[in-house]
Amino acid sequence: MEVFVENLYAVHSIEYKNIDHHFYVFGIREHDHWLSWEETKFYAALLDLPTVPEIQVLNTPASRSAFESEVLEIVKGRGHLDPHDAISGQPTTMEGIVTRNTGRYPVDAFAENVFKYVRKGHVKTDEHWTRYWKRARLKNEGGPHVDDNKR
Repeated sequence: MEVFVENLYAVHSIEYKNIDHHFYVFGIREHDHWLSWEETKFYAALLDLPTVPEIQVLNTPASRSAFESEVLEIVKGRGHLDPHDAISGQPTTMEGIVTRNTGRYPVDAFAENVFKYVRKGHVKTDEHWTRYWKRARLKNEGGPHVDDNKR
């Protein structure tokens, strides 16, 4: 089994202010199949790993345009991770969305079962952003007894 995670360790164009962990499981591959979402959540829990937040579980759309409309409506929201523009510090809409078939599917059918949408213009840093990056703070990190530089 191979566990795949979304890496939120570094702040890039968006800073998430409601993260409990830096890595969230989004899929598990076993040999030549991606596990179903239920199986993925089961094994992630067994390993004590968080999964990416579920925004919504959709029924199979009636048409491509209905699916596109649904996705565009969802990404107008802020999602669960409280996104903020990393440059201005202002609240922003979510960066994008990944949808997947909830069932198990073969590795070679990945493109027919996974869809990723990223909103235009969310990247505001240049290709050298890694020179100035900072670690993403976890939501319960810090406080009066942690990170106190006044000593």
